[in-house]
Amino acid sequence: MRLIASALCLAMLPWGGGPVYAHSWYPYDCCSDRDCWPMGLDADAKEPDPRIVPGGYLTHDGHFVPEQATRVSRDGRFHVCRSGGMLTGTVIAPSQRPFCLFVPKPAF
Repeated sequence: MRLIASALCLAMLPWGGGPVYAHSWYPYDCCSDRDCWPMGLDADAKEPDPRIVPGGYLTHDGHFVPEQATRVSRDGRFHVCRSGGMLTGTVIAPSQRPFCLFVPKPAF
């Protein structure tokens, strides 16, 4: 009887735990995990890292984001969220909140 109960308990456990998203830490106000991606040269990046310019960052398509209006990246890489999840979309800027450009913490 215990063997059957144990087998039933094991059968009810979720083996995979559901889908795991590589960048599931993106805040809902930026993209609800749909309109954001890593930047850089890695295989999962959709666009290059932004250039550091006086006062902030400049994306490859010319969007300027002030340094004080960025968010801290959780993985040490640049990430961006764009309207509509399109490379041609503007960088998402939720009302009264920082832009959805995630930058690595300075190393000093």
